[in-house]
Amino acid sequence: MKKKVEQISFKARDIISIQDLTREEILYLMEKGKDMYTEEQSGNRYTNSLGKKVLFHAFYQDSTRTINSFNAAMQELGGIVRGFSGKEGTSVMKKECIRDTIVMAEATHADIIVMRHPKDGSVQWAADVAHVPVINGGDGTNEHPTQALLDLFTMYLINNDKLDNVNVGIGGDLAHGRTIRSLCAALSNFDDITIRWAADDILGMPDDVTRCLKKRNVAVIRHKQVKDVLRQVMFYYMTRPQFEMMSGNPVENQKKILKLLDVYRITLEKITGHNFKLMHPLPVNSETREIDYQVYFSAQQHFFTQAENGVFMRKALLDEILEGTIYERFTGILPDEIRIGNNRLKRRIKARRKEGRFIDNIHGGIVLDHLMPKTEDKVKETLKLACGDCDIISAYLHDSDKSFVKTSVTYLDERGLKMVCMCSPDPTVNIIHNGHVHEKYVYLLCRNDNCITRVLEEDVPPRFYKDDGNIKCRYCRHTYEVSNPNMAQFERKHFLATLPSSVIPVGK
Repeated sequence: MKKKVEQISFKARDIISIQDLTREEILYLMEKGKDMYTEEQSGNRYTNSLGKKVLFHAFYQDSTRTINSFNAAMQELGGIVRGFSGKEGTSVMKKECIRDTIVMAEATHADIIVMRHPKDGSVQWAADVAHVPVINGGDGTNEHPTQALLDLFTMYLINNDKLDNVNVGIGGDLAHGRTIRSLCAALSNFDDITIRWAADDILGMPDDVTRCLKKRNVAVIRHKQVKDVLRQVMFYYMTRPQFEMMSGNPVENQKKILKLLDVYRITLEKITGHNFKLMHPLPVNSETREIDYQVYFSAQQHFFTQAENGVFMRKALLDEILEGTIYERFTGILPDEIRIGNNRLKRRIKARRKEGRFIDNIHGGIVLDHLMPKTEDKVKETLKLACGDCDIISAYLHDSDKSFVKTSVTYLDERGLKMVCMCSPDPTVNIIHNGHVHEKYVYLLCRNDNCITRVLEEDVPPRFYKDDGNIKCRYCRHTYEVSNPNMAQFERKHFLATLPSSVIPVGK
């Protein structure tokens, strides 16, 4: 291996998003992965570098490749594996939340946790709860960072230990696949990258991914036909249709996709005469057959080698993260930082006006103001569910297109506030004491429907950070646009100033 760069360390580090890794860190991992590959080639498959350390896999979705790749990597380094794949037979079926599952993994002496979950941002939440390192094995439609690393590693080995000046084609389901997002983000760290694709609009490259790539000087080129892509690339990365991630009728989706795959399927005829390596994160869907079986026997097929490369890359990660770590006695104490969110955007409390009309004519309670027009009745019903029997008055003022709710409730917990936000985003919450506004803020809740912060039973306090002047959800990392029209610019600016400038680890 090349000389180790001293300032690069992965000791006890979470791996949540490929976007958290720099070019230098990725290249360091590539070199470490090649060390593992070289050892394998020389016949030295096993080591005892992790000396009985324990990997706990918490896979809320069934897995074969990712879980077995991590398990093989851990065991070949001398470690032990425990955990679950799929919810059946686990305490998840008894409605145990992520927080409690992660704490129990630590209580049974896990040294590192690998997690997969259907909700975006769920693994970041697990990392916030845990005192041990957490690795993202795939969170919803969001990311799969170790898949991106093994994909890069495959390219790295084939391309003479280089990742600059790479021309990559991507195909299949670009719209719903988390592997595509992570791979594109990883490639954007390198110079002279070109990404080419050909797909129908409903399966095409997401606009936010394209914008991000172009911002980082990656050339993104759309072609009409797959053949036009294949003759110009070094690698072609095919993916299966993600039916489980698509909205709408699954049967209708499948019929539509099957028709499209007649055009975009990789066949022997399409690849003949082209010198590229065909990659796929696997599994290939044997019904839709996005890759025809005859292609399996071609010189271009490289996805089985790609799968083995996952073991080398995960061995590299586990060895780097756990190297030199010692077991710290379990305390069962949760990190204090995860107790509350930072999602209350403070608003200025103005002098009392329009006596008796809005919030000034109640002695104590909560007024939810600036609701979306005609949502006040829905909010009222929600409050009855959240708070039980209480006095609630709702109103919609036609002359100002204004909705609000007055209530005698003196305290709304996080679940109650989230329930209100799901009815009407960006409500202004006025806390009334002795007839005066004691506190006033806009309650922000991520609008990504698949974000873990929107799952009421998980009790994840919404948290945000700032990125290039944008407010972003800490968990799913989606941009949040405040739509409250009554907010002053200085109020938003002040809120931004209170936010961290990145996703800073907690609890470690």
